[in-house]
Amino acid sequence: MPINRKFEKTMLRQQKIVILGHSGFIGSHLERLLLMSSNWDVIGCSLPDIDLTNKEQASRLIPFFLPETTLVLAAAVKRQFGDTLEAYMQNMAIIENICRLLEKHPIKRVIFMSSAAVYGEETENTNISELTPVNPTSYYGINKYTAERLLRKVCTANQKTSLVCLRPPLVYGPHDQGRTYGPSGFSAAALDGTLITLWGDGTELREFIYIEDLCQIIEFLADNDFDSELNVVSGTQYCFVDAVKILKEKIPSLEVNTRPRSKQKANNAFDARNIKALLPADFRFTSLEEGLTKILDQNIPPFTSEH
Repeated sequence: MPINRKFEKTMLRQQKIVILGHSGFIGSHLERLLLMSSNWDVIGCSLPDIDLTNKEQASRLIPFFLPETTLVLAAAVKRQFGDTLEAYMQNMAIIENICRLLEKHPIKRVIFMSSAAVYGEETENTNISELTPVNPTSYYGINKYTAERLLRKVCTANQKTSLVCLRPPLVYGPHDQGRTYGPSGFSAAALDGTLITLWGDGTELREFIYIEDLCQIIEFLADNDFDSELNVVSGTQYCFVDAVKILKEKIPSLEVNTRPRSKQKANNAFDARNIKALLPADFRFTSLEEGLTKILDQNIPPFTSEH
């Protein structure tokens, strides 16, 4: 079974952590961070080695579902491939198969990569907290919230598995192949010398979380007793046009145009008191300018996970 297990024969790690989706944007950055520490026995798996939508293939994970295991569930059909019913069904199949395993093989901890999309991408709210009612308006957001509830049901029933559902806003950073609308896609265009297109005036309020910040928070929570939903936010609001201005200062030749909005403008901003109370006092979030600078400085071919 070609699951990526580092140092299996040469080192004993203090804690076992399984990353599902370790070759994706979040999973690959997380794996690299954890492998820099001597605290983790890191096991990673992704397509094409294992298809988690397939019940029989997912059962190949059973040897790693041990009482001391922490599972980071980052495997999913990404939104950039289309917000479709088919993608929703595939993502639900992954969750259903993992829940079946958790029922029969309880583990120590699950960290599920949910999304701030559970609150609704088209909902105007400038004070979103974990108590804000969910209102997903996309297949992606509906899947994430449904997955949260299924995982919570199973983890509560087995009475052995703690669950953290992380709800980050748009995550950005180096080597993001999705080229999503936002800091990652804009910086990729800037590096390629291609045009950036803003929807409307680009002034809607958003939060952007830098990938390294997210991975550090995941590692912290993997060794913490926290058990709940958590918005992974700094509480600092930006606009899409802010990202463009920063990039244009660094690459003056950058070209930008605008296109009329296809949907009504909606501002989103977050209350970060919960996460700031939880994290160490010296934790500092990366500013948008710092994050974009790092992306431009790391204009190198994407790293890949070994198989």
